[in-house]
Amino acid sequence: MAHGADSQDPYAAWDKTLTPSATSPFSAITPFEASYRFGWEGVAAGGAAVRIGEGPAGAKTIAASGGPNAWVAKLWKYHADYNGESGPAGETPSWFHMMEFVRKGEILSEAYCSENAVIFRHRLTTEAKPWSAAPLPGVRDLFSAMLFVRSQPLRVGDRLRLCVFPDESPYLVDLTVAGRENLTVPGGSVPALRFTIRIDSIELWGAGRGRLAPHKKFHSGRIWISDDGRRIPLRAEVDIFIGSVFAELVKLKPSL
Repeated sequence: MAHGADSQDPYAAWDKTLTPSATSPFSAITPFEASYRFGWEGVAAGGAAVRIGEGPAGAKTIAASGGPNAWVAKLWKYHADYNGESGPAGETPSWFHMMEFVRKGEILSEAYCSENAVIFRHRLTTEAKPWSAAPLPGVRDLFSAMLFVRSQPLRVGDRLRLCVFPDESPYLVDLTVAGRENLTVPGGSVPALRFTIRIDSIELWGAGRGRLAPHKKFHSGRIWISDDGRRIPLRAEVDIFIGSVFAELVKLKPSL
């Protein structure tokens, strides 16, 4: 159940502004395999392979793996494997399991999201760190958030607000459907929906619980998805403290 307007509600400033589920969700995503290229300031720096599949009872699954290319890896050792499961329109319960390989060791992030709560832990695999649990309105992991967004009508001018838990901390994410345009991808130009993004951090503990603060590293961002019956992620651009980074589709099966 959603939080009310009670003065004791630490999320009262924003919980009622979260976007509700669509009354008639867009058709569920169909399985696909894709490769994405990552880069910084227009220069390719790595990539990832993504596979979307079918889970039990109509759920959708994701398996992704990626990291920097060879020359970047000499400066920055990193690789990540991500697995998760969600309802077809981003419904909870959902879960994710992410393993990151960095110079100091292996970092495990995992979380289970229910309707208004998250159970999670983020630790080096050499640490015996316990699970944490927190009530959090409308919380979704990154995969279920993506499925939730594509389930919406997505008319130009629509504004969406989600509570997203991508790894170890929650964020309030605001997306605006900024327009329709053609985007060049491998194989040609395709109709696309363009979003603008705003992200605020959500304090999870202590006296400031529920309070919002601007994301320290994120400045602005844009996302494009195909404007068709599949709504496939095509490109993302994010302006952060080190400059502009991007991810773009380079291969898709079945193709657009």
